[in-house]
Amino acid sequence: PAPPPTPDVLAGALLSDPDPDAARTAVGAAAESGAFRVGGAVDAGEVRAAVEAAEAVFRAPEEVKRELGRWFRRRDRVAGEEFYWFRPATASSDDDRVLDAALPGSTYQVFREKMEIVASKMEDLAQCVMRVLSDNARNPEDSALSTGAASILCLTLYNCNKLKTHWSEFGSTNPPNSYALSIHLSGRDQEICLRNQSGSTFFSLPAGSMLVTIGKQIQEWSNGEFKNAVGEILFELTDEPNPFISLELLYSPGHLRLPDVGRHARCIDHPKTVSFRDQILVALVLLVFFYLFWR
Repeated sequence: PAPPPTPDVLAGALLSDPDPDAARTAVGAAAESGAFRVGGAVDAGEVRAAVEAAEAVFRAPEEVKRELGRWFRRRDRVAGEEFYWFRPATASSDDDRVLDAALPGSTYQVFREKMEIVASKMEDLAQCVMRVLSDNARNPEDSALSTGAASILCLTLYNCNKLKTHWSEFGSTNPPNSYALSIHLSGRDQEICLRNQSGSTFFSLPAGSMLVTIGKQIQEWSNGEFKNAVGEILFELTDEPNPFISLELLYSPGHLRLPDVGRHARCIDHPKTVSFRDQILVALVLLVFFYLFWR
C-alpha cells in the first residue's frame, strides 16, 4: 500500500472558534491517515520554559526516582527515562503532595506551574477534537469508551551521547496501550515518523505545533472510520551536552460517552430539521389563528 500522506496542517485557533472548514479537514484527516497537525497551538517560549522545569525533575537523585517508581520509568539507551504526569494535576491531590515532598526544594512547584500552562492547552485541543469526531462519526458504537486509564502527559528524556542513568529498576506504571488521542508537542522544530496500517511517512513538526493522532479507543468506537496512527520522535545521538525532552499527551475522556461529548458543542453546522409532528402542530396553530381573526 502507498505510505500515509503527510498530515494536514490546521491553524491553532480554527478548531476552538469553531470553524466548520477546519473541523471538516480534521475529520477527513482522521479518516484518511489518523493524524493531523495544528500549527501555532502553543507559544514555543512557553514550551521551552516547561521543558526547562522538567529538566530539574529528571535531575532528581536516583534514590528519589526509585521511590517514585509510579512516575519514573527507564527506557532504552536513546530514550533514557520517562516521567508520567497523571492528569488532572491539582495542588490538593495526593500525587502532588507526594511529588512535592520527594523532589528537592521547589522543583515540583516550578514544574507544575510551567507545565500546567502547556498541558491545559493540549487538553483543550484534545477535548475539541473529541467533540468534532463525535459530531461527525457516521456509524459510531452506542456504548461508552473503555477508559480504564487516566490521561497522562508523558515526558521522555532523550540522552545525547551517553547513558547518564545508572538505576536499573523499571517503574511500576505500564505505558497505556489504549487511549483516545495522542498529542505530541515540541519546543523546537522536530522530525516525526508517522505510522499507521498503510506504512510510515516522515515530516517536520515546527516548534509550538502539535501532532494529533487517533488512538485505538477512537478507532474501535468509530467502527474503523477513524484510523489509528502512532507518531514517533526521531532523535539521533549527538555531541550536544544538553538533553532533549519530548511531550506527549495520552488522552482519555474519562467516563464520558463520546456522543455526550459532542452534544453540547457543535463544531460543524448541520441542516436544522423539524419533525413531522411539530409541523402538524404549527399548522393547527396557524389554522386556529386564521379562524379567530379572519372570520
